[in-house]
Amino acid sequence: MNKLISTVILATAVVFAPLAAQAGQIQSRINHQETRIYQGVKNGSISSQEYKHLERRENRIQASRLRAIRSGGKFTKAEKYRLNHRLNNASRRIYHDKHD
Repeated sequence: MNKLISTVILATAVVFAPLAAQAGQIQSRINHQETRIYQGVKNGSISSQEYKHLERRENRIQASRLRAIRSGGKFTKAEKYRLNHRLNNASRRIYHDKHD
């Protein structure tokens, strides 16, 4: 019985490890960008209106990430490209808002 449980756990880890790695990279970028936004709000370089806009953008990216994960268990190249492209645009917008 214990051997069967160990085998099932190992098989599950092997199947989902690549998905976790892909999801982890994008989630890490989202977390970093949210930290940059909060730092900008804290030091006053991002206004409340800019904050609302940036947070809405980050939430949409997060929702897209979750949809991509649920839609098949892993990212296609196109999904990964689209998410990274949107994160790049969001990063530039955060920089612009912090330095205007």
